[in-house]
Amino acid sequence: MESGKKSLEELTTAGVFHIPEYQRYYSWTEAEWNDLWTDLYTLPDGKQHYFGTIIIQETTQIEQAQKTNGYGGETKKSVNLLIDGQQRLTSLTLLVKAMTECLETVAPETDHEDAIRADVTEMREAFLIEDNVHFLQLLDEKDSEYLERIIAGDFLPDPERPSQRKMVKAKAYFDDHLETLRQQPTLDPLDVANELKQLWETILGLELMVYVVNANNPEKATLIFDSVNDRGRALSTFDKTKSFLMRMAYLAADDEGNGQSTITRIRQAFGQMYNDHQRLLDSPYVEDLKDDAVQRYHFITFFDWSSRKEHQTPRFLDELKAHVRTLRADDPEACLQYIREYVDSLEVAFNQLADILRYDADDEIDSLIERIHRLRHATKFYPLLLKSWPSLNDEGRRALLDAIETYIFRVYAIGNHPTYTGRSSIQTLTRDTPSGSSTDVWVQGIVNIMNRYRNDTEFRRALSSADLYKRVSSQDLRYLFYFYNEHRAESEGEVGAMSLAEAMGEKYTVEHIWPQSPKELPIDDAGDYPSPEQHYGAYLHRLGNLTLASKSWNSRWGNADFETKRDEGYEKSKLWVQWDIQDYDEWSTENIEMREETLIDEYIMEQWATPETRFSGLQTPEDVVAELTAEELFVLRALTQSSRGAARRVIHRRACEFPESPFENPGDGTERSRVGTILSRLSRIELARRDKSTWYPTDEMELVDVEG
Repeated sequence: MESGKKSLEELTTAGVFHIPEYQRYYSWTEAEWNDLWTDLYTLPDGKQHYFGTIIIQETTQIEQAQKTNGYGGETKKSVNLLIDGQQRLTSLTLLVKAMTECLETVAPETDHEDAIRADVTEMREAFLIEDNVHFLQLLDEKDSEYLERIIAGDFLPDPERPSQRKMVKAKAYFDDHLETLRQQPTLDPLDVANELKQLWETILGLELMVYVVNANNPEKATLIFDSVNDRGRALSTFDKTKSFLMRMAYLAADDEGNGQSTITRIRQAFGQMYNDHQRLLDSPYVEDLKDDAVQRYHFITFFDWSSRKEHQTPRFLDELKAHVRTLRADDPEACLQYIREYVDSLEVAFNQLADILRYDADDEIDSLIERIHRLRHATKFYPLLLKSWPSLNDEGRRALLDAIETYIFRVYAIGNHPTYTGRSSIQTLTRDTPSGSSTDVWVQGIVNIMNRYRNDTEFRRALSSADLYKRVSSQDLRYLFYFYNEHRAESEGEVGAMSLAEAMGEKYTVEHIWPQSPKELPIDDAGDYPSPEQHYGAYLHRLGNLTLASKSWNSRWGNADFETKRDEGYEKSKLWVQWDIQDYDEWSTENIEMREETLIDEYIMEQWATPETRFSGLQTPEDVVAELTAEELFVLRALTQSSRGAARRVIHRRACEFPESPFENPGDGTERSRVGTILSRLSRIELARRDKSTWYPTDEMELVDVEG
């Protein structure tokens, strides 16, 4: 087949189509299925629908049909790689399969059964399968087998991955539309068959711009792919990155072999990243994490950005493009090396995040990963986890996750700060902390940011708020009481009655001990308030008046008076957070205050205590300096000689000049990296500050003598 404007019917004569391993998995959703159905089914008579660009790469392979019980096996078809168009052709395949099933259902209800069945055979052989040779073969063997099962109408096992689930949903979507067509009272079975015959003609007449790449010139597909942007679904930033990097590798290479080897590496890496993205989507913690988002998280860790705007989607691709193009103009070989390093690092990031979100090697780490996701702000820390995780052992990972969970619970759950609070600071911490830094450095950075918004005093004040119930979401309060219930059960040598997922699900609720709608006000003393009602209201939503209950329990006892709840309701509860309340003879403002203080002082402030680090509790710069290691002291001495600021290499050189310095070679890149790590550590403990690539001692540090 030659390149040019074609109909879909002409494309089907070119052979069969295989998806290469470096393409993404099937990913269309209802929005795209709806566009496809609407465009095809509502196309006016005499009009053609432009179906976008198809890029195919010819191969020398031939698909040979296999004989079945001695019959068939004569069909031979050329194999083409489908470089662009798999989402559309896969969706069309599922639509055509649904159409053939619908026609097979209505055919016996008409006087033209043989003719309709002949149409079904034509549709199957043209677009689905002919002589057991499939028109479309997906990149993954299991996905391809799953599609073949759908086409054959065989038993479908439960989908194992998101791409398979989407195929099942796509087929069901088209089935529903065809069933709606069949149920129209104005259409008899023959009318339905004619409608589908017209739809099939529309499909065959779809207008395409087909680009055909010779088997001996595969890099040409890369150049065409990068220049085309009229697909059925817009290219993601991630797809555009792959295309751009392949094109830059082709242009930067001094010979064809060097460029093709880099292009091959890019394809292999992106193929693996598409696979890791599937693993991500199978995690219990994310529903639809875009590959663009993962690439952005990696960009925050990899690129030396200067403002938050630079790492927004799709802006970060513009920054990457500008850097790569500059390198290509100045040093093509350095450009190729950078592309390989970027791709390798990006592949590691996808794999790393998939491993984190599917982690099951350590129960405590697994539990902490679940906890930060139940609190709904974990994605802010994904870049930080990507950068820190590889160099930490299990103990370090537990400490880091614990610090993240404490931050989220204090700042967003109880503190009720907006979702953007601290986000830029966390991203800056990630950018400025070198890979390989110790747990202490990461935790100290998190603690520093957390204390800006919810230090111990502010955290305690928030917990003691008179309107805590109204300020904090029900989910977050249930999270708190779940862990208190676990704590009480453990202290009694028992096991908790529910899982965290259950506590935060639909079966449990936050219970007011004094009810929100009492039949009779339990107090008649106004106290310091204008009326007993306002006195009651001032204690109603306090932490001390709240507990956890199942919804079934709450619907029965929720508005009862305290004595009834105590004697009948709490006694029948399976939760320690309710059993404890049986010990009170009465429920009063004094008991609410007492229970609140007990919860805060004896449990919450310990459970979500400020994480300990090497510098915890130190009050003055002099105290901090006294705890520094020898290497840290030498870097700090070099920094204090640069009150007007200095780059890392200058500080490294000055550190090498001191007698008995552990730094010996100003040209040693490994030493310079160690200096950078230490500078980041010093900034975490507020002895140094950074402005882009320049480091300064803090004002307080300039008053401290570190020469001794």
